[in-house]
Amino acid sequence: MKCYVLFLFNLIFFPMIFDFGQSMDLPDFIHVCKRSDPNIVPCVTESVEYLKPYLQKGVPEYNIPSLEPLLLKNLIATEKAGLRINAKDVEAYGASDFTITDLKTDFDNLEFAMDVKLPHLHIKGNYDINGRVLLLPIQGSGPMTGNFTQCVGSVKIRAGTKQLPNGEHQVFINDFVMKITVGKGTINFENLFGGEKVLGDVINNAINSNFDAFLSEMQPFIEKALSDAFREIANGIVSNFTYEQLFPLN
Repeated sequence: MKCYVLFLFNLIFFPMIFDFGQSMDLPDFIHVCKRSDPNIVPCVTESVEYLKPYLQKGVPEYNIPSLEPLLLKNLIATEKAGLRINAKDVEAYGASDFTITDLKTDFDNLEFAMDVKLPHLHIKGNYDINGRVLLLPIQGSGPMTGNFTQCVGSVKIRAGTKQLPNGEHQVFINDFVMKITVGKGTINFENLFGGEKVLGDVINNAINSNFDAFLSEMQPFIEKALSDAFREIANGIVSNFTYEQLFPLN
């Protein structure tokens, strides 16, 4: 629900550095950047721009799902101060319209950082909620929709490597930290309180009138849920290639 920037980082950057299994031939739509290139950041940025149309459509043979829509089976599952929220079967639209604003690479220490902005995202899915939000009781399950604008996200990763029997290398992640902000947004939970429209409207209006506070309560759990979910997605994608294929030293 919070911009899905982690997904973009995984699709854009991880295929260029990680290997989790048997490698495939490098496809034409992935442009190789050499680790020794003094202009590595603009090289990666240009490669991403070339890759974006393929991310929008998806490439099933390389385990790259489409960004339009971006599908999330289980986005949120959290407990906090008596509040339980689950969001599943979530579809996000607008994730392909992203811009990289900053990229840092440190191959010596396998540390990477990326900032991305998204002008607009629309989501729809199903929710189940029970507890209190903004000191108000809330309960229900059913469809949900949301609109988010001026989204900004950052991801920081620290990784390690191990050598495979064939002499190539596999990377594992030691630390994975994601932070996300939304400039403006609205969300609507249908069928609150078993379809009691008056109560449902009160809660939805209260949430949207205090949208920043609502997201602030949920943010740590949303960020963790997204980090866990998209790490799994990234592993499926990067299993096709090796570190040496995508980032040759020279």
